[in-house]
Amino acid sequence: MTGRATLGHGRRSRVAWPLVAALLLGGSAAAMAADRACVIEGSVAAGGKTVPVKDCMEFTGSIPAGQLKASCDGLAQASAQMGGKAGKVTLVAQCPRPASGACKGLMGQPLDAYYYDLSPEAAKEKRTACETSSAAIKGGTWSSGQ
Repeated sequence: MTGRATLGHGRRSRVAWPLVAALLLGGSAAAMAADRACVIEGSVAAGGKTVPVKDCMEFTGSIPAGQLKASCDGLAQASAQMGGKAGKVTLVAQCPRPASGACKGLMGQPLDAYYYDLSPEAAKEKRTACETSSAAIKGGTWSSGQ
């Protein structure tokens, strides 16, 4: 993994991890959101086919409401950058369980990513991406998504 964000079923977006981290973790000390997570549903074009995508990002601490919405909307745009259309964002208190798998502490941050309806190959790619560390980004811990 070269430090690029992946959404959906193992396809890399053109959004670099540092940009995703800034979107997810930047923000002001505005009112904290009651919701701490967002489900992103959309599709990506891959190999001439449209592949449905359902992921969920859950902050493990408090987050300002505006920051949560901006972060989730930014991630939803990644589908459009990969030839699909922008994902639909639904704010929720926590990500639905069970999931196909989850990356706890994504990018070494207080953020968990849940992935749904993954093929075995896509789950393996997600796990590798989750656990990979670089000089700038600490890897997360893969879990079963329960």
